[in-house]
Amino acid sequence: MEFGERQKSRHCRDESDPLLGLYSETIAASLRGSEGPSSMYYTSPVSSQSVDSSPRPDYPASPDFHFATNRNGDKTPLKKKKKKKGGYRVHRVSYTAQNHVQVLFRAYASAFPQVLPFVCANVSWTLLIYYLKWFNEADLTFHSSVGHSFMGLLVSFLIVTRSRISYDRFMEFRRHLAECYRSSRELAQYTTVYTFHTQTQDAAWWRQEVCFRAILLLRVTMDALLWSSTEREKWEDEYHRFDTDRDGDREDARVSMHFYRMKQLSHGRRSYIDENFRSPITFAHLLRQVIMEHSMCLGYKMAVNEYRDLLKFVEDFLRAFHGFRVLVFTPYPFPLLQMTRAFLFLWVYTLPLVLLKDYRLGSSILIVILISFGFVGIEYVSMSLDDPFGDDTNDVDEHGMALLVFEDIYLAIYRTDGPDAAIALRDRVLDRYRQGRELDCYRNDLKGYDVWEAQARFEREHCDGGSNGAQCEAA
Repeated sequence: MEFGERQKSRHCRDESDPLLGLYSETIAASLRGSEGPSSMYYTSPVSSQSVDSSPRPDYPASPDFHFATNRNGDKTPLKKKKKKKGGYRVHRVSYTAQNHVQVLFRAYASAFPQVLPFVCANVSWTLLIYYLKWFNEADLTFHSSVGHSFMGLLVSFLIVTRSRISYDRFMEFRRHLAECYRSSRELAQYTTVYTFHTQTQDAAWWRQEVCFRAILLLRVTMDALLWSSTEREKWEDEYHRFDTDRDGDREDARVSMHFYRMKQLSHGRRSYIDENFRSPITFAHLLRQVIMEHSMCLGYKMAVNEYRDLLKFVEDFLRAFHGFRVLVFTPYPFPLLQMTRAFLFLWVYTLPLVLLKDYRLGSSILIVILISFGFVGIEYVSMSLDDPFGDDTNDVDEHGMALLVFEDIYLAIYRTDGPDAAIALRDRVLDRYRQGRELDCYRNDLKGYDVWEAQARFEREHCDGGSNGAQCEAA
């Protein structure tokens, strides 16, 4: 097919494509009413001839599944408590900084509800000290406030230092997260742009496989970060142990010998935190292998600078992931945290002993409320910044933003290989979601053979029944 005909055939598109969702009719109407079709929506000449215009089944709005293990050991999807209409929405805490009333009195994502119990306890402690002194039971107040004032300077220094370090760690987490998203998007787009002129079944399979492996790499990284935050009690559980509750019967599970050899190759006991943070490294290695299989699928070897660009994006992703490892495995120094917390509560709860010596009860209670809210509140903000992953209101919605990256990857495949290829990729991703968390899928992959034997995996998934038989024989 000539280049001009190929360009013209790109605009052939299925107006009822479910990937366009609610906007498909609007976009289709605008395209029919315009003089020329929009260049944003096109398919390849191969896929445009194979597009099926029959109505498609309804696809789920997003891969938003929550899984639990029932008594039979099966993975069954559980519905969320609050199902949002229209699918999953990215969780964001939005506010208007110029609206003082909204900022001061908004309870959602605020530290005030968490600080309130400490304030009430300090006010109760103030009333107790006052009435003990009023009824001449005991005088607990300090006769001099000089020592308490110097202690206040130390507490202020420790609190400010802790909040600054926590904020710097939070922003470093966010920069690494943005780098993971960027490298995943760039890998998909460069893969399709460098090879869009090769419109064969094998080339389309390779592009989809690269994008699929990139999605798995991003998803397992997000799962590892979330797991490290929400399941700290399981950090030190042994990983290479056959669990009959999770893995089933040893004989029926058909666990490959590679899984047991991993334990033999280890230099010590490996816990879940060790292996879960090894999973992105393993997935990155598999992705690099798929990238270097391009010559067997495209029919030619890409230019050095082109496939090096693809490998560079994987390297950028791993660099960001290793930044995550450093931050997760090197938390805020415990001795400094312990000293800050000890001096903070000692100073805050001895404040009524100083105030009631020179101030009246009402003034003392007001000062205690304000100072307790300020100092304890800043400590809670620092605690929230220390761990930006999880299900708290101020945590980063890493999985929600990853879904946006998945959609960008689908669109890259959509514009290169057509809607059928994009939907096929999306179905593969949904199948992984239905199996459970990506960390669980990774452990199941380790128990099989495909993840260990690259050539056998390539021949099973690609060469059998493919159109590139000569290259498969040469491989």
